[in-house]
Amino acid sequence: MSSASTNTACGPRWSRNRDLGTPDVLGTLDVMGRRRKFVGPVEAVDGGWQVNLDVEERELVIRLMGELRALITGPDDNELLLRLFPAAYSDDEEKEAEYQRLMREELVASRLASIETVERVLDPDRRELLDEGETLAFMQSLNAIRLVLGTMLDITDDDAADADDEGSSGDSPEHHLYDFLSWLLEWTVRSLSPS
Repeated sequence: MSSASTNTACGPRWSRNRDLGTPDVLGTLDVMGRRRKFVGPVEAVDGGWQVNLDVEERELVIRLMGELRALITGPDDNELLLRLFPAAYSDDEEKEAEYQRLMREELVASRLASIETVERVLDPDRRELLDEGETLAFMQSLNAIRLVLGTMLDITDDDAADADDEGSSGDSPEHHLYDFLSWLLEWTVRSLSPS
C-alpha cells in the first residue's frame, strides 16, 4: 500500500491526492465527491417560498427575534433603535416630535407583527410554504436585526460594502452573525426578485 492512500475496508482506496473537484455557486460536493445542487436558505418554489434552515439556524433566528422584540418594546431612547426608527425631520425638533407622536406606535406595531410572523413560520413543526407577506416579514425582520447589530458594531453602509469586497466584516462572533444575517437577507431578497 502506498503512503498516499489508505485502505477503507469497504469501497475504493482513499487517496489524499485525488482531486474531488471544486464546488461552485451552483453545487457542492457530497462526502463521496459527487456534485449535488446547492439549495439556498430561502427559495421561491411553486406555490410560495421555502426556508431551508436547519434546526439550530431556525432557533438562532427565533432567539434573535425575541431579543429584537425586547429592544423594540423597551425604552424609546435606546441608541440601538436609531437605525430602526430614524428621524424623519432631523433639522426640525418640533416636526420630529409630532411625527414620533403620530407614527411611533404604528411603526412599533408593524415591526412586532413581522417578528410574530417570523417566529410562526420558523416553527419546526410548520410544513406549509411561506406566502409573499410572510416572506416580506421575514426579510424586514432580518434587516431590522442587521440594523441593530450594525449599530452595535458601528458598521456603516460603507463598511458593509467594503466587507462585501473582502468577504467578511470582521472576526468577532458578532461580525460572523452579521455576515450570516447579511447572507440570509441576500438570499431572501433574491427569492423575492423575479428571475
